[in-house]
Amino acid sequence: MEIDKYADKFSSTVTNGFIALEIAIGHKLGLFESLKKFTSPVTSTELAESCKLKERYVREWLGCMSAAGFVSITHDDEYFIPEACKPHTQSSGLASVLPLIAANTSSLLECFKEDGPKGYDYSKQFDTLMWLDHDKKSCDSKWINENLFPVGHKDTDTITNVLDFGCGPGSLTIKLAEHLPNAKVYGVDIDRNSIEKAKENKAKENVQNVEFVLVENDHLDETWTKKFDWITLVDTLHDLPNPNFSISDIKRVLKDDGIVSAVDPCVHSDHKKNEGNQSAAMLYVFSTFICLPSSMSREPAAANGVGWGMQNRAEFIKSHGLKILGDEHNGLIQFRKA
Repeated sequence: MEIDKYADKFSSTVTNGFIALEIAIGHKLGLFESLKKFTSPVTSTELAESCKLKERYVREWLGCMSAAGFVSITHDDEYFIPEACKPHTQSSGLASVLPLIAANTSSLLECFKEDGPKGYDYSKQFDTLMWLDHDKKSCDSKWINENLFPVGHKDTDTITNVLDFGCGPGSLTIKLAEHLPNAKVYGVDIDRNSIEKAKENKAKENVQNVEFVLVENDHLDETWTKKFDWITLVDTLHDLPNPNFSISDIKRVLKDDGIVSAVDPCVHSDHKKNEGNQSAAMLYVFSTFICLPSSMSREPAAANGVGWGMQNRAEFIKSHGLKILGDEHNGLIQFRKA
């Protein structure tokens, strides 16, 4: 890259990071949503009143958004988002995770040090887990069929038991139970706070064919051997401190004709193949703050994270006597016992 282009990109990335924090505030406080609902330009006072906020702070936020070009101003100081631009503010939801992951900066800095801790577990990241779980509430049957279900390898009417391994607060697990009303769906996680929240969500949604279980000492229930027709691991495999044990235990509880569906970030194991990929760069930020510390939080501290990559994941799965069905270099892969 030319020096001038490098300098400009570096500088603009840092500047945009500051602006992204202000976008996060706008999302959390409903300022974007309120602006989108107005059919004509509004004053800072009107916008503040619509969100029950202090006008002075809202005016400062509008100053940033208008300077950045995301909110327009009329000649008499009224603010609006052009109608055609309104749908494109949806990614403000992604920006809203920035303050959550940044809250662990001090802990992360210590992990970088040679004499510091190896990592930290999800007990330090519950707010981030809740943010990650929020989008899963919209995973309806159409989404499940298109993005997770082993279409062509399993029929829904042949599934009696499902395991969602690493279920977090359980929103996707509940959606799986709704998608498969004749099956029993189990959600398991090592994080106690997540399981407690999942049980609250189950009660709130009143879904009867789902159960949430806290996994202690990494061991799945000994009575579950060859119990499950379908096992899901959504953004979980690369986070595990002891993936060798976990995949062996998953293989134990999988029926001989069962299928495992694993979703992980679509990042190459070879850094050179990710050059210039901004999505991969963003995923590495998530990994540095969340995934890698989790994978190093306790022994044997596999240290995978997002940087493990699709190719290493595929080799890992095959090395445990499992057969990958279809393309092994996708974000979603399906596999079964060999």
